[in-house]
Amino acid sequence: MAISTYATIDIGSGELSMKLYEISKQHGIRELTHVRHKLSLGAETYTKGFISYQTIEELCNTLNDFKQMLKEYQAASWQIYATSVLREARNFLVVIDQIKIQTGFSMRVLSNSEARFLYYKALALRQRNFESLIEDGTLIVDIGAGSVQLSIFNGGKLCATQNLLLGSSRIRELLLAMQGEAYDYHALIDEYIEKDLLTFKKLYLNSTNIKHVIAIGEMIPDIYYYLKRNHKGGKNEFEGILTQKAMSRNKLPRELAGTSARLAIPTILICRKISDLTGCSEILLSAVDLCDGMAAEYAEKKVKFIMEHDFTEDILSTAENIARKYMVDMKHVENVQTLALQIFDRIRKLHGLGKRERLLLQIAVILHSCGAYINEIQSRECSYRIIMSTEIIGISHKERTIIANMVRYNSSSFPAYEELDEDFTREEYITIVKLNAILKTANVLDKSNRQKIKNVGVTLEDGILTITADTMADITLEKGLFHQKADVFQEVFGIRPMLKQKKSGGKHGKVRKI
Repeated sequence: MAISTYATIDIGSGELSMKLYEISKQHGIRELTHVRHKLSLGAETYTKGFISYQTIEELCNTLNDFKQMLKEYQAASWQIYATSVLREARNFLVVIDQIKIQTGFSMRVLSNSEARFLYYKALALRQRNFESLIEDGTLIVDIGAGSVQLSIFNGGKLCATQNLLLGSSRIRELLLAMQGEAYDYHALIDEYIEKDLLTFKKLYLNSTNIKHVIAIGEMIPDIYYYLKRNHKGGKNEFEGILTQKAMSRNKLPRELAGTSARLAIPTILICRKISDLTGCSEILLSAVDLCDGMAAEYAEKKVKFIMEHDFTEDILSTAENIARKYMVDMKHVENVQTLALQIFDRIRKLHGLGKRERLLLQIAVILHSCGAYINEIQSRECSYRIIMSTEIIGISHKERTIIANMVRYNSSSFPAYEELDEDFTREEYITIVKLNAILKTANVLDKSNRQKIKNVGVTLEDGILTITADTMADITLEKGLFHQKADVFQEVFGIRPMLKQKKSGGKHGKVRKI
């Protein structure tokens, strides 16, 4: 079995981190080495709003040192990611350009939802009993430098997630501005984070019994390994638990602050506050980091490594929970989803799209009518605004924009490429047009929201796509409206769809897997 050497580089708020792994389908992921270089990018981004040229130069020099190690280990491939520390810097394009010029490295700045998703993949791969833990109410607390992501898992699926601007570095730099004032440091942090956490509790925690809290994030590994070194029970007994007793002592935060650039105190106090809100007496710490998530995704995509947890289900579950929040007719959604995916699968050779685009189509169907909650007449525009304003874990900002535009023009003509405000490539524009045509065709088959057409047969012959509706109901309305959508479909795919009725009353099953 071929074994490949893969490297990950994370440009974090307080350090640059590189891990090298051996990855194979048979043996999984084995970490070879971990190299870290302290560099306070977050101190500049979260206070000044930009990264200085001197810091950029040190960043590039360190990346060149990492580059030499890649040659020594004969790494077959590597990836460099950054998150909010670059994303929120005004000059992030300059930083990326200088990295390219001075090191030759191309890098990617992840959106918040993409970065958090990678952490979850690492956690699912490395955390013992992850699947059994999330069957009961489990809150995953991802404490980054710039923000905190709170995600509730129950019944084995992601139920809700919320991002709060309460990151450890952001809090630390904010309080540094008050150095001349006399104040109780711990009490001030507690006051600062309380409002947002209480709002989250009111929205989500009152209806869910949280049995487990798992803490991950940028500072958590340092806290984890500190406790591991100082735990009297020994390595085998230690399970990475941060107890209320430990969090209430002043000694632990002081010692950690000296070894972890004083970012540990905000992290521990956030954990303590969440422990109070949930009623949990202990928080399980996990030492996974973004590099581990990058390796997990690489193994899944490139080596076809099969993970036990189905993250596609989490993405769809999140979309469905958003739809329910805006009181969407879920029977209509389920019906249109079935019809849309049947059409998508039957004409694969015509559209040339893959699994990821199929997933985007599913999400668009789930959310296509959420705007009616705000304004029935302008429901498509409202749906667009809701989707653009709502994070979906595992979906990038660009993918969310694709979904939003599919929904926005669900009832009207799709604009020309030059008319769109968003920055799409021509290939991305064509993808949206194709998915939009399928969405329109499937949606008109349940225009009355009565699920009169629950199953269709799709055949393609002699340039005609015949959609046979298996139903005993009167579909005169659907037939009348189908003609207009057929024009759009023909314009995009070059074939004419025709709607026929077959009165056998066949049943269908819920389409879910992709």
